[in-house]
Amino acid sequence: MTMNLPNGTLLQGGKYRIERVLGQGGFGITYLATNTAFDETVAIKEFFWRGVNHREQEGSTVSVSNRENEQMFGEQLAKFRKEARRIRRLHNPHIIAVHDLFDENDTAYYVMDYVDGESLADWLKRTDRPMPEAEVKNYLLQVLDALAVVHSNGFWHLDVKPGNVLIDNQKQVRLIDFGASKQMKLDGGATTNTQASYTPGYAPLEQVSQRLEDVGAWTDLYAVGAMGYCLLTNQRLPECYDILLKRDAAFQFPSSVSDQMRQLIVWMMQPNPPTGRSRWPMCWLS
Repeated sequence: MTMNLPNGTLLQGGKYRIERVLGQGGFGITYLATNTAFDETVAIKEFFWRGVNHREQEGSTVSVSNRENEQMFGEQLAKFRKEARRIRRLHNPHIIAVHDLFDENDTAYYVMDYVDGESLADWLKRTDRPMPEAEVKNYLLQVLDALAVVHSNGFWHLDVKPGNVLIDNQKQVRLIDFGASKQMKLDGGATTNTQASYTPGYAPLEQVSQRLEDVGAWTDLYAVGAMGYCLLTNQRLPECYDILLKRDAAFQFPSSVSDQMRQLIVWMMQPNPPTGRSRWPMCWLS
């Protein structure tokens, strides 16, 4: 059995040609591909649920491994299509752009910009060192600009982390992977009762404890602060419960980090959301 589409696979009657795998996650495989009509390089994300889906050797069609999982697969597939439509509505230079969405091989695909660069997680893994504060500041500003557009369109991202932030060769950011995003209520919180997935270390109390009625802009700000701390220190992140118990002592910054940046990170990662992270911190970084 194989998980990914073979190199050279044609989709949409030959409109797209798969070149190679770029990355794989729990719910999808992302490919480098060519739009053959324009000879343009694109990225294509395929819905493929690891452990639930399979593909026969040399085949393209996606199957559900167990009949009992068919309903869950259908629900997750619908969420995948919703993810693509949400991103499509967003217009910001720091958010990945979606250009096409289609069904094929008994699953779904969406086509987006290809970013010639790496994720911030890849940068950390490759260099194994803290990032200079000036660079961190630059990337945080771009991510905050992207999130302002996300929130103004009525939903929260809820999975901001170094692996979901791509940087190109000009140090421009693209925020990706809206699979965990939730629609917001008019009076705050999220409109769904389904559990919110999260990444440990980047999720505040309201997300870890699944109090979706308390989710807000501050939830994404906490994740931005955690990402900033990770980039500045290259150390293990304090969990939200550690911060609740130890407060400022939960953080260990290198001596090279300015007091202003330390205060900003600690402020964004405060455990009590409405008072601790309710304001937008763009001016702090400008």
